[in-house]
Amino acid sequence: MLEHLEIRNFALIEELSADFHEGFNVITGETGAGKSIILGALGLLMGERADSSAIRTGADEMTVNAVISIPDGHEAYMWLRDHDMEAEDGAIVVKRTVKRNGRSLVSVQGQIVTRSELTELAETMIDMHGQSEHQSLLSSDRQRRVLDFYSKNNSLLQDVSDLSKKISNLLSEYENTKAMAEEGRRQQDYLSFALNEIKDASLTLEEEDEIREKVSVFSHFEQIYENLSISTDKLKEASHLLHDASSFTAKAAKLDSSLTDFTARLESLRIEQEDISEGLRDYLNNVDFSEEALNLMQDRLALIQKLKRKYGPTVSDVLAFAASAEEKLNLCEDSEYRIGALEKELETARSLYKKASDVLFMSRKKNAGVLEKAVEETLRTLGMPQCRFEIPVEHDENKVSSNGSDSVKFFISANPGEPLKEMREIASGGELSRVMLALKAVLSDSDDIQTQVFDEVDSGIGGSVALRLSACLKDLSRRKQVIAITHLASIASKADSQFVVRKSVENGRTYTHLEVCEGENRVHEIARMLSGDEEELTLSHARSLLAEDLSTTSK
Repeated sequence: MLEHLEIRNFALIEELSADFHEGFNVITGETGAGKSIILGALGLLMGERADSSAIRTGADEMTVNAVISIPDGHEAYMWLRDHDMEAEDGAIVVKRTVKRNGRSLVSVQGQIVTRSELTELAETMIDMHGQSEHQSLLSSDRQRRVLDFYSKNNSLLQDVSDLSKKISNLLSEYENTKAMAEEGRRQQDYLSFALNEIKDASLTLEEEDEIREKVSVFSHFEQIYENLSISTDKLKEASHLLHDASSFTAKAAKLDSSLTDFTARLESLRIEQEDISEGLRDYLNNVDFSEEALNLMQDRLALIQKLKRKYGPTVSDVLAFAASAEEKLNLCEDSEYRIGALEKELETARSLYKKASDVLFMSRKKNAGVLEKAVEETLRTLGMPQCRFEIPVEHDENKVSSNGSDSVKFFISANPGEPLKEMREIASGGELSRVMLALKAVLSDSDDIQTQVFDEVDSGIGGSVALRLSACLKDLSRRKQVIAITHLASIASKADSQFVVRKSVENGRTYTHLEVCEGENRVHEIARMLSGDEEELTLSHARSLLAEDLSTTSK
């Protein structure tokens, strides 16, 4: 429900705010006062394109803010979750700013969103009917959803959706399996050769580095041997020196006990030196340099390099290629069985989908007829006695989708002799508004859009039809929030809340204001709408209209 609306620097509006209420709200005012400006501001909140030329002269930007409350379980909560947002106390704050340079900024709950995202959200909360191009019920997708709401097709839709997804997944697996099998067959000889070549090499991930290290050692064997031989000779000389040093220090320690620690450390050093010498001697005695071993290792490296060039560029990639080749070859062997199994699964899923989609089609077909009659009956009370309303449901057995195999569209013929046309092709804003009102009246318990905005709903009508129209709006307002712009007193007098648009000139500038109309002010506004004057007879008539509404409401 639209709770609060603020408009700044939009056309003739410098600053305007209004608190709308549950039930039936009407906006009235003289022609040219600026009612269309308020509709334009609502259009911006619905995601319509912005025109910077509408910014009030002297201002750099215009803004429209709204607070919209949503009931528990409303579709808007899913949109918020998808965009990592939350409602605050069951309400959403939407803001649209249009700058002089043409840039438009949109935010929901303080978070920047795109205009298309705003449209997605707004379509779940507000419907505008009249001259505005934004009318969600003109979309064939929305019409299908409305028929499904009316038909209570939720469980049928879920069955169809689940089977559609299963078919899609099976088709994807089927196509992938066929593609891999075909690739495997085309490359079978090559893959077999490559797999055998890699398997015969018995590669390991660490092997290459280990061999390179050994080759490096063997390649520098003479230098290593020469340097270690010199080292062991020097250590032998050092051994005699350390022995003498340790002996002389031990003699000194007998005379001065504080030198005992040095004796121990020298002894430890001598033992470490002997251990190093022994280790180096063992290395020299055991090293087995072989030209043949070096050649074998170099040949192994060459093989690894060759496999890397062919299947690499790394050993890890070569092993991965082998795994992939083996998988493709295995798939070749059992592909016929797997493809056959998938074909059977697809056949079963398609059969189940056909049954489910046929049941959904029958439900839509049956309930479309009921809905057609209900809408036509309501339209007769709204001054369109010859109107025909039809919902052809066309079934395409070759179509598979999460919404079923049907095409649903609303068709209207407003006048005798006129062919049926899609609802979006209706030229008259007044006719379209009445059709929308009839639909909303019939679908009020099925459609989850909480706020209905009507413009031109009273176009070209009067008398008893206007009274029936006002009764229809009043009845709809018991289930939805209704905001209607009207020129008829018989409609305005039935409203729960009335707002008047007024235009004034102050210091040479024109301003549009929106005022709450209550008490005696409302009597005078209804009188103006009745005859354009405020004579006592007209005022009395206005009071009787308002009193009649109060009397009707209290019953």
